[in-house]
Amino acid sequence: MTTSGNSGIALAFSLLAATALAAAPTAAEPPVAAACQGGDFRWTAVHGGIDMTPKWMTFTSVGTLRDCSGWPGITGGTFTGVHDAMADCMHPADGPITVHIRWSNGELSTVHGPWPVTMAQPSIGDLAITDGVGRGSRVRITASYEMMTPDMIMGCMGPGVRTGVGSVSATMLD
Repeated sequence: MTTSGNSGIALAFSLLAATALAAAPTAAEPPVAAACQGGDFRWTAVHGGIDMTPKWMTFTSVGTLRDCSGWPGITGGTFTGVHDAMADCMHPADGPITVHIRWSNGELSTVHGPWPVTMAQPSIGDLAITDGVGRGSRVRITASYEMMTPDMIMGCMGPGVRTGVGSVSATMLD
């Protein structure tokens, strides 16, 4: 098959325009300024464990962030957090969290905000960066808590669940 003259030019222009449009970001999907694509954490109940009785509890967490991009010199970090929440096994934790992050370049950040952990996973929350790198911005945290393991089910029915693990990622919003 051959094309000639204007129809060949029109076909080439159409293919070029379609390729350019397919490669361009859309207004609905702004480019991500910075993100950490991977990480993991361990949470621990400070006093007692989560059981079937609702009660105010304090949880600590420690973890790592990996595969970070968008910040000069930052490839990952470690974090510690404190989460005060009303908790029971059917409503794992709903309350404020404060997380302190030490980045791979030695700089620090603090994030804070509401953090509802539910039985539906992952848990997603938009937290304020209150100090350090990114101060004044917001970050979306996505955490998948390991739930419904035999040990957790037995803990809920007995002495309570005192600790658990999960995976985490983070994306800057503004």
